[in-house]
Amino acid sequence: MNLGHSVASSCFVLSLLGLTVAACSTGGMQQPDLAPAAAVTTAPLAPPEALPIGPMTAADISRVLGERKFTYAMPGRKGTVMFYRDGTFEYDEAGKGAGTGIWQASDGKLCEARNPTSFLPKGTPSVCSPITSDGTRLTAGTMQLIPL
Repeated sequence: MNLGHSVASSCFVLSLLGLTVAACSTGGMQQPDLAPAAAVTTAPLAPPEALPIGPMTAADISRVLGERKFTYAMPGRKGTVMFYRDGTFEYDEAGKGAGTGIWQASDGKLCEARNPTSFLPKGTPSVCSPITSDGTRLTAGTMQLIPL
């Protein structure tokens, strides 16, 4: 491989990584421009949507769970869970560890199944529980979900 090709390849790779390179030539490579970037401004995050009160439709359930993290508690178990809009969730159960699963909303019910983990070797089948809200927490069967 000749040096000119090597330097050109290096310039190409650096460009892919998003680094600004002032100039490249077969004779060598100049130092990247290290001037500070303009300040990045971000809009404040909108507050999470308030929980509805009472029984919920499938659309209500999807809207309040999707992309949202909760603490959960049920007899003998507690932890945190993050629900994603794609129908998956990740949880971390106190004293046991992390796991994943799938969820689905139907009118008035939340259906969940947990994937196998070291502490839950067979996972769980999908279980659908009635879900309601009092405006501050969700109750799905025996599980309480409190938004974080």
